[in-house]
This record gives sequence, structure tokens and C-alpha cells, in this order.
Amino acid sequence: MDQYQQLVDTALKTVDEIFPWDLEEEIESTPELILLDIRETDEFQTMHIKNSLHVPRGVLEGACVWNYDDTVPKLAEARDQNIVVICRSGNRSALAAKTMQMMGFENVRSLKMGIKGWNDNDLEMIDSQQNIVDIDDADEWLNRAVPESKLAP
Repeated sequence: MDQYQQLVDTALKTVDEIFPWDLEEEIESTPELILLDIRETDEFQTMHIKNSLHVPRGVLEGACVWNYDDTVPKLAEARDQNIVVICRSGNRSALAAKTMQMMGFENVRSLKMGIKGWNDNDLEMIDSQQNIVDIDDADEWLNRAVPESKLAP
């Protein structure tokens, strides 16, 4: 097992996960739920769950507390709120949720299988212009291969 997966597995010892279909039900019944999408900006703009709060993983810690350039008030005041962290596959979100637990967030979970799982269950997503994303287009984008330019020589 690689070190990255070991980190994720360690985080999941204390981080609860929620399945996409259960999250869909919770969104409908819990209006105060915070959907925290920690993917990169291009990922978020391409597709995301409606009403998600976008805070890229790289600025998460600063966004969670007051008096930083990256502070996001809705997040900084949400230590006891119900938060589901979202990424592409559920790995980055597990690590981010663990970090948030360490920062005092009491009710933070990770979306199991991430946006890929959400899309695989035919659940609706929107793009940055609020247009509904075609499920097949999303599937193709989410499952694209690593570009050759990023492969080791």
C-alpha cells in the first residue's frame, strides 16, 4: 500500500463517510448542511453539487479560522455545524475532514466516492454558470487519463 493511501486510511479511522444517495436525502431534509467542496477551482467550475461552498484544499486551514486572508466566515463560524467535505474520489476529502477535526470541527464527514460516486449514481451537478452538467460528459471528464505531459520520462 502506498503512503498516500495509508494517510487516507488513517484519517478514515476517525472520519465518518456518507454515501452519495444518503447525502442526497440529507440535502433535502437539512437546509443548514454545509457542502464543502475542496477541489481545485477548475474542477469546481466544471461541475459541483448545487449550493456547495468552494474552498480549495490548499487554503482550507486559513479559511477555517478568523483573521486570515483566506478566512471564509461561513466556515470559520461552523465548528458545530453539519459539514460534508467533497472531492473527486473521497480521498482528499477524508484528509481535509481529518484536518478540520484537528481544528475543532465536531460534525464533519467525507463524501464516500466523492463527485465520481455522486455522478455514478446519476445525481445532478451544475457548472459555474449554473447549467446542469450532462452525466455522460461528467463521467468522461472525471475518468480522463493522466496527460502524457505529467508522466515520468
